[in-house]
Amino acid sequence: MTRSLSNTDGLDEADKRFLEQIKTVGWNVTNVLKRAGEVGPGWSFSCGIYFKFRHPEIAIFGLDSETRTQVINNVGLAIQNGKTFGIAEQYGDIFERSLCTFRKVHESQYAEYLGWALWFYEGCEFPVLQFFWPDKNGRYPWNEDCNSAVRQEQPLLFMEREATDNVG
Repeated sequence: MTRSLSNTDGLDEADKRFLEQIKTVGWNVTNVLKRAGEVGPGWSFSCGIYFKFRHPEIAIFGLDSETRTQVINNVGLAIQNGKTFGIAEQYGDIFERSLCTFRKVHESQYAEYLGWALWFYEGCEFPVLQFFWPDKNGRYPWNEDCNSAVRQEQPLLFMEREATDNVG
């Protein structure tokens, strides 16, 4: 079972808005921003896409929060219109800057990056795809010759948590 979209008794205003967004739009986009002095990229993730459309949720790292939100909303709208996104395929119709691809997020990464989605799904399994954008030469972060700045902005969440702790 997931959290009820209609029973909001005892929830704070942020949680109520979160559930209302899923109820009315079909998903919510959560933006996690870096605070002063923090190292690492900001990220965004959807919640509700799997609940509403049975398609994996979407997570994206790096870039600015407005772009991340727009990408997730573009993906969500495409899913709402019947499109399915697969793993390791390249897509040219989502991200206006370049091609992009997706990888399945390993469940060991969920607690670190997908807090509100874990709260919503209440222990139910749900899949998540990480959206990846390439460097200017079309290389992705797992490619050895990928630009180091692009690599640093996109952690490889398809790897188990222990393995990613030493990457970088």
